[in-house]
Order: sequence, then C-alpha cells, then structure tokens
Amino acid sequence: MSQFRKGLSDEFLRQLAEEANKGSWWTDVLNDYKLFIGIRDNHLNVYWHGQSLFSVRPGLKVSTHIKFLVDPKLKEQVQLVGGKFELSALEVCGFIGEYKDSETLNKMKTAASLFAGREKKGCHEVILSNPNVIDREIAFPGILSPNDGDPDGRPGQVDLLSLEPEDGTARLVFWEAKHFTNGELRALGPDVAVCKQIARYRKYLREHRDEIEACYKRVVNNLVALDKMRRGLNPGFKPLPSLISEVIEGRPLTLGTEPKVGLVIFGFDKAQRDHPDWRSHLQRLEEDVEVARVVAAGNPKNIQLKL
Repeated sequence: MSQFRKGLSDEFLRQLAEEANKGSWWTDVLNDYKLFIGIRDNHLNVYWHGQSLFSVRPGLKVSTHIKFLVDPKLKEQVQLVGGKFELSALEVCGFIGEYKDSETLNKMKTAASLFAGREKKGCHEVILSNPNVIDREIAFPGILSPNDGDPDGRPGQVDLLSLEPEDGTARLVFWEAKHFTNGELRALGPDVAVCKQIARYRKYLREHRDEIEACYKRVVNNLVALDKMRRGLNPGFKPLPSLISEVIEGRPLTLGTEPKVGLVIFGFDKAQRDHPDWRSHLQRLEEDVEVARVVAAGNPKNIQLKL
C-alpha cells in the first residue's frame, strides 16, 4: 500500500520564492487570493473551482490541461464545407499560446469554470468562506472512490481539510462535501453510501495517524512559506489564521483520539430544506456520521466549518 505523503522540499520552496519576484505566472497566482494552492508530495496544484489550473513540480516544471487554453473570447465563425470544418482560423486565434499577464490567468479561469461540476464549485466557495481550510481533494492511497468496486481504481479522496482549535491542540478535521442532488446522500436500504465512505476514511486515518500528522505539520510550515511570498508582493493580504502560526510555534497538531470526518451538504432551496422526507433523512445522516458533524446550507458560501 502506498504511503501517505505531503509537503514541499526546502529547495522547491526556494525556487518558488525566487520566481515570485519575476512578475511571472507564479506572481499572478500569489496575487490572486481566490485561487487555492494545494500542497502535494513535493509538488503543488493551483485550483480554481476544483480544476487544477497549474501543476507545478521542482525545477519549476509547470503544466496545465489543454482545455484551459481555449480562448473564452472566441468570436470568429468557422465554415462547414463538404462535411469538414475549416479550422485554420481556430488554429490561429482559438488557443492561448503564450502566458503574458494576469489577463491570461483570468482567461484560463473562465475556461476552467466551464468544466467544473456543482460540487467542485461549491467546495471552492466553502474554501473562500473558511480560511482554516488547509487542503482539498486529499487522496488516501489504498482505498477506492466512491465505492470499493470502482472500475477505474481511483484512490479515495476526501474533499476538504480544516484546522480547528481543540483543548490546546490544532485539530485536523476532514470533510466530505456533497451537492444536495448527489445520490450518495440517500439510500433505499440500510446503508447510505456517503456514510460508508466516511467510515472508510476514518479507518484509514486511524491506521495512518503518525504519517498523516507528520505530513500536515510539514504542510503547515509550507503554507507559512507561501504566505511569506504572497505578503512580500502585497503586504495588505489577509494573514493566515493565528492557529497556523501557533502550530509553527509548537501547538500540537493532531487527529485527536478519534479522527473526525464531517459531512457538508449544499445546493438546496427552502422547499427542499423543509420537506419532511429530507428533514427525516438529514436526522439519520446526523446520527450515522459519528464523532463529527453534518453541516448543511443551501448556499455553500454560508457553510462554516467549525466544530
């Protein structure tokens, strides 16, 4: 089974700090507070609406998906002749061929939004409303998502990780997020898919406690280093939550006696929220999600990840 690994090397951070002062794509990323930088195993992903705009590796090897380079301001008409589209105009002006400035980044964000689903967009809004979120789309090697029979064999991914103060410690609290329409929230039989999913995540966290706590201590240090780069460019940026600084100063970072994986639900209107069947089912979810909480709000901007 693969080991849980997170964190950036000192050399990689040095390369990023050097790049920050060059007025490049990285400068624009740091200046955009609505982007989320996810720290991985000595690489990072820059997220917009759950889409990874940039994957960045040591040596500043940067990649993006080709679909984010389709210029969203396209206006030209393309002729259909003999069953074939004449694509010469598209080849000339249809793609973003050069990173120039923040306007290029904005075009990439617009293109990326076209491919983002409701849950990924909702998670992004939750992140913007909760500065204590320190990671997203956390892969747990060795378990599959969403069910053990996933034919693609993709690793299970819990959506969000927040840092919460608890009894003198900084508590790692994981969250699975679902749009109201997601069928995994409901069940005809005794088992609700999302509850089984959360139970698997909690089991993984118990079994890999030491490496996860060590990795996130490193991630917190990395976040402080990235914040230093960001505030060096713009001192007016809102500082990181004080709890992160307290971890750097020695406050214990822990999963606690029993790992917490909560459930976030969003994307419903008042009638759906107040429907008796949903109220009854929500109570069942609250009873089944052990240890942590179920947090529900129609608008994901109103979700507050506080235990």
